[in-house]
Amino acid sequence: MNIFKNKEFLLSLLLLVIIAVISVGTYERWWDWRISLEYFYLTHWLAWVGMGYVAVFTPIYVFLKRYRKGSYKTLMKVHVFGNLIAFLLISVHFSQQIGRPAAFAPLHSTGLILYTFMTLVVITGFLQRFGLIYQLRNSWRYIHSSLISAFYIVIVIHILQFYNVV
Repeated sequence: MNIFKNKEFLLSLLLLVIIAVISVGTYERWWDWRISLEYFYLTHWLAWVGMGYVAVFTPIYVFLKRYRKGSYKTLMKVHVFGNLIAFLLISVHFSQQIGRPAAFAPLHSTGLILYTFMTLVVITGFLQRFGLIYQLRNSWRYIHSSLISAFYIVIVIHILQFYNVV
């Protein structure tokens, strides 16, 4: 089957392009996300929603795909598109943070590590889901799972750094 006739592939690719455009626009300050909502800015809330979705839904997805085999296709779509939207929300936050003037640069280096892991999770998930570079499919699965495990560790450290605990 030609991958470019797969609607899920094309929609995922379109979402990745949208994420890239929004990230560049946020970094370049084409639009202003600096909206204060209580104690935190909108971009923090977006990142928390995105991170929370990934952190909560991923183990649910892993459980359900093993024990609800009949709903695998639906689960996979929710997994792919839900995580891409979560990645969009996280990307807005990251782009906003790294686009700040040097005098106001973020203090926590774990944000860069965390975003690198998330980007690699998205890339390996995309390659794995759509069978790209098929010869490495077992490697993609291993790397994808390992990066998600690292995500949980680093997100805890990142949050603790934010609250000056570590």
